[in-house]
Amino acid sequence: QDQGAEIDLAEVLDVTVDDSGIKHVMTDMGEYLSKALIIASGSRHRELGVPGEADYVGRGISYCAVCDGAFYAGKHVAVIGGGNSALQEAVMLAERCSQVTVVQNLAFLTGEEKLAEKLFSMDNVDFIYSSVVEALEGEGELERVILHNTERGESVPLDVDGVFVAIGQIPENGPFAKVAKLAVNGYFDSGENCTTM
Repeated sequence: QDQGAEIDLAEVLDVTVDDSGIKHVMTDMGEYLSKALIIASGSRHRELGVPGEADYVGRGISYCAVCDGAFYAGKHVAVIGGGNSALQEAVMLAERCSQVTVVQNLAFLTGEEKLAEKLFSMDNVDFIYSSVVEALEGEGELERVILHNTERGESVPLDVDGVFVAIGQIPENGPFAKVAKLAVNGYFDSGENCTTM
């Protein structure tokens, strides 16, 4: 701002480019025109996608151990996911929680071996493999998750005080798909110079 930048708060709905190369940025607050457009839209946490998930966010479900881990000191939590992010969250939580259960949808962890080895060495960490979250239950606050074992085809409850979801990120690039090529995973298909065209 000291250098003359102006800040407007608006949600981008669509972007088009006219024949002269001018970018037309349509927002919920009006249209902006520019010769160049820097896109830094970020990403959001991938959700479980089970009914009632939104009802328990902040009341038992979290997507960030750094942000919310302290609320679960001395309690039993589950970490959903088996990649690097999930294992890092589990290590952090295991240092303050009484019990950490890592729930992985595959029959093995996909995160780095060193992270996995660290968790394997911790007495208060256990693992449930080949299982996905089927439902969330609790009176007001989350009290348990129902896990469906994909190998045995059975569902079992897991009583927990909290759940940390770490199953990846979803890029917020939808409004820019017409002006910048997206890769299969939804991220921009850009080169080493960070340009998309």
